[in-house]
Amino acid sequence: MDIQTVAVQGTARRRFLWTVALVCAVMLLTGVVSHYLRENLDSTTPGWPALSSAASLLYADGEANLWAWASGLLLAGIGLALASVGFTARTEGASGAPYFVLAAVAVELSADEIAQLHEKLARFDLGNRFTFAWLTVGVPLAIVVGLIVLWIARGIDRRLRRRLIVAGVTYLMGAVGFEALGGIVVGGHLDDLSRASLSYHLLVGVEEGLEVTGALLALAAALFALSVERSTAGLVLRTGFASARRPRDRPQDTD
Repeated sequence: MDIQTVAVQGTARRRFLWTVALVCAVMLLTGVVSHYLRENLDSTTPGWPALSSAASLLYADGEANLWAWASGLLLAGIGLALASVGFTARTEGASGAPYFVLAAVAVELSADEIAQLHEKLARFDLGNRFTFAWLTVGVPLAIVVGLIVLWIARGIDRRLRRRLIVAGVTYLMGAVGFEALGGIVVGGHLDDLSRASLSYHLLVGVEEGLEVTGALLALAAALFALSVERSTAGLVLRTGFASARRPRDRPQDTD
């Protein structure tokens, strides 16, 4: 019965994650395409108002829109899942502190996604005209924070750590790597011509796609580290860490 329960949980989690991935993909594609058409079609074109509305709501490079809210909500979900792992690990006798720190990082990224906090770094512009101004400070800051997070992650389950590292690298490839590449393409500033270009829209799509993929990988890693088991006291939340730490040379039962 327990095995069947775990299987059902795994199926439900996969369906949930695939549903979120599909919704994000549709939103991202709709936003990029509608914004590109809005910038390159005359406003008298039939359907242009609908394109403009869709672009305002969903364009991933916009601010304070539905896409920013959805992305921030996804990152906040990672924070909640990691905090749950931390509380559960602590009840099982392990340290929950590293998971709580990682959860706080995810919540900060959520706030940044919604409020565009990283763009405030542009005020520290050091005269860079190669790419976006905020990256002059943002890239070194991301490296420092990344190294600190890796050091903290030494205290978490090894399999979960590997999955989170893959997720983090994927996320940073978009958030920093393709963001910098987009800045190079437009020469460090966005004028009307660069905003309307196909190359910039494609880079925005790849950038945000990598960010969402990294976030979904992190959420999947945290969710699959947890399981709900039935007991006489009711439903109990557990991790697989304790069983993973058992000796592998334990004698096997024989017939």
